[in-house]
Amino acid sequence: MAEDSHSRKSDEHSSDGVAGAVLGYLLAGIVVWGFLGWLVEQLFDLRTGIGVAVGMIFGAAGAIYLIMKRLSA
Repeated sequence: MAEDSHSRKSDEHSSDGVAGAVLGYLLAGIVVWGFLGWLVEQLFDLRTGIGVAVGMIFGAAGAIYLIMKRLSA
C-alpha cells in the first residue's frame, strides 16, 4: 500500500477549526464575564458600568489564556 503523503501527527492542529475555536473562546469569554459584571452591578445597585468593563477584560484575558494553552504544544 502507498504511504499517505497528507498524513499528520496526531498532536498537530489543523487550521480548519482553529479560527472558529479562537473566535468562540473570545466571544464566549467576553459575553459571559461581561454578563457576570453586569449582574454584580445589578445586585449591588451600582450604575457605573465598571463591572461590565472589568468583566469583559477578565473574560478576554481568560480566553486568551485558554487559547494559548490549547495551541501550545
